[in-house]
Amino acid sequence: MESLSLKFIEPYWFKFVDYYGEDFLITYGTFIAHEVFYFGSFIPFFLCDFMPFLQKYKIQPTKKNEWKTQLNCIFKVLMTHIFVQLPMMYIFDPAIKAIGLSARAPLPSIPYLIFTIACCFLIEDFYFYWVHRALHHGFWYKHIHKIHHDHAAPFGMTAEYAHPLETVILGVGTVIGPFIFSRDLFTLWVWLGTRLFQTVECHSGYDFPWNPTKLIPFWGGSHFHDFHHETFVGNYSSTFTYLDKIFGTSDKYYSRKQIREAKLAAGKSE
Repeated sequence: MESLSLKFIEPYWFKFVDYYGEDFLITYGTFIAHEVFYFGSFIPFFLCDFMPFLQKYKIQPTKKNEWKTQLNCIFKVLMTHIFVQLPMMYIFDPAIKAIGLSARAPLPSIPYLIFTIACCFLIEDFYFYWVHRALHHGFWYKHIHKIHHDHAAPFGMTAEYAHPLETVILGVGTVIGPFIFSRDLFTLWVWLGTRLFQTVECHSGYDFPWNPTKLIPFWGGSHFHDFHHETFVGNYSSTFTYLDKIFGTSDKYYSRKQIREAKLAAGKSE
């Protein structure tokens, strides 16, 4: 059906590709898109800190996001982006093109795009759960993953605050899905933007009751992941809750949640 097609965007997308060039967009364009998506996702949550009426939705209300901490985080994340992620994109550029990634490929239908993004989330989440869980053991935690846990009360920018090696290792899970289900740059960018917003929101420190992701089955969200940063254990998945439930790594989270809900209910009944 024409209404479920992205054909109406294609002329503008192809003009965009012709203007900047496919080679530039696949490597440097993807890096620029990453920066726009990442920092663009962070800004709304950053502004929330200056809105008193939203502070009731802060997950750890006693922890304030200090300027010094945020500026230090932003600087280190930028260094990682420039000196780790950008070189990675440049080094793997020949391999990416060799497997057929193209900016001029026909755009997918809307249903297939949604299907691809959903599959990418499932694949990345499965990969992330096991790798993240492994990073909490011995050498891997002490020398690599501990850096990400510098912030026990996370804020949006901390999503990609990590050791360079962790950035590389976890980055693999992000690209598996799009290269299985598509070969077009447009889909890759849609997935990149969606995933970056999800991880920034997950680290935002805010849990809004009107968040539409609460309607998605097994979606973890910021409250689920914030517990991991606060306690340093459990809730290892990046997006969903089912793997943590199956393997018992979210038991402490649900136990504490039940206790707090019971106390809240008791307080209201008095």
